[in-house]
Amino acid sequence: MGSDVFRKRDLSKVNFEYEDLIGRNLSDSCMRGANLKNRDIHNADLRCADLSKADLSDAILFYVNLRGADMREINLSNAKLWDADLYGADLQDADIRGADLFYTDLRNADLSGANLSGVNLRHANFEGASLTSTVFTDANYDLHTLNTLSEDARKALKKQGKSW
Repeated sequence: MGSDVFRKRDLSKVNFEYEDLIGRNLSDSCMRGANLKNRDIHNADLRCADLSKADLSDAILFYVNLRGADMREINLSNAKLWDADLYGADLQDADIRGADLFYTDLRNADLSGANLSGVNLRHANFEGASLTSTVFTDANYDLHTLNTLSEDARKALKKQGKSW
């Protein structure tokens, strides 16, 4: 991981337009409402960061560590989260439409009220995740993903989504 100059800081009012965030350590930082739209943030450490109401739409988040992050009401629409670690993250009411969650770890995450319409869920792991009122319209899934879901969530995904 990169420099920890941003670690444990209040970055909620920072303009990240010219900041290189690839591989950066932003763990435990407050980035509430930050605009990170279209940014490449792969390999970054965002463990326990407050990203509530932030805009990460169209962002590249390959191999990002978001364990325990506060991501309530975040905009992750069309973001690429390949092999991202969202274990225990709070994604209540998140907008994740059209995102790519290929191989993403969502174990014990709270996705209550999240919109996962059109999302690629192939090989995603939802073991222990809270999926109350989660929207799966046109989400792509595979057998691996189905096997990690609770019975209720499995039924909802099969009804709303599309098998790969």
